[in-house]
Amino acid sequence: MRYAAPGTVRLDDSPPVAADIAPSPGVACRIPAQQQYRIAPRLLPSELRGGIDPSHPYVRTYWTAALGPGVVADLLRLIAAARRGETIPHPPFLPVLCREGLIHYANRSVWVCGTVPPLDSRHLVRLSPTMRKRHRRDLSAARTSAPA
Repeated sequence: MRYAAPGTVRLDDSPPVAADIAPSPGVACRIPAQQQYRIAPRLLPSELRGGIDPSHPYVRTYWTAALGPGVVADLLRLIAAARRGETIPHPPFLPVLCREGLIHYANRSVWVCGTVPPLDSRHLVRLSPTMRKRHRRDLSAARTSAPA
């Protein structure tokens, strides 16, 4: 592999490359994984909000149908990291989680509940009529099996 010297234009390449806009040889163009922005989510006190255990099938079934699998996966990662007291790479769907009220950003910290709230009316309208009927039945089952 050949590199252009600074200040020269290489006409033999297709297309011609100006050396002053090309990166220097050996320079990394990506941020290494060790230097990516990481966050340490914190758990909200459990008495502030009731909800459903994140491992219950209700969460993956209905929240995924309402918001999408990536958003739910980020939420579950945040809850797990907060419970363990670990840091995780910045989740791509953090703004969506904040907008939907599933996490809170305050005092330069990301706060997450240890449980997931049931769907509210604005999320239920996103479900099909068949899923809405199943939701009523499954919600009562999820609430009765909630951990104490």
